[in-house]
Amino acid sequence: MKNFFKILGISAFVLGVTACAGGKEYLLEKNPPFSIKEAYFQKWVAGVQGGGSGTNLHITLSNIKEDITIEEIYFGDKLAKANKNPQNIDLYTANFLNDTNRDIIMDGDATKEAKNVIPQVSPFSLSEKEAVISYSIKGEMYYYKITNLDEKPILAYPSSNPNGRN
Repeated sequence: MKNFFKILGISAFVLGVTACAGGKEYLLEKNPPFSIKEAYFQKWVAGVQGGGSGTNLHITLSNIKEDITIEEIYFGDKLAKANKNPQNIDLYTANFLNDTNRDIIMDGDATKEAKNVIPQVSPFSLSEKEAVISYSIKGEMYYYKITNLDEKPILAYPSSNPNGRN
């Protein structure tokens, strides 16, 4: 009986410690090693049915050092990879598709359904005009919140071919 309580106590301790370690703490930096020159988002909608819709986020940085890598951008309740613009190395974009754009495989075969991509969810509580940039310096991750994002007018793509060939 003594061993039973000892094992029970150790099990409870291990479960308690591992449960606490499950949540990751995201500390926001107050003074990042770069400046935000411009930051805005622009919603878009395709002109054809099934073409989808989403939001593109654009962030232009200045004074960014070579050892800093911009990793991901959190916007709303979503997360996307930060894409560096090859023509403008200070510009980063992130593309957020609305959920209706996702291709979901529905099949009786579980192995085919396993190919569905699980949407990545932001751990931050952000308003519509806020975003968080994750960046790394020498392998260590940092987070910076951008507030007061500008919103550009919606971009509505045309429903017909601009060359006149449908």
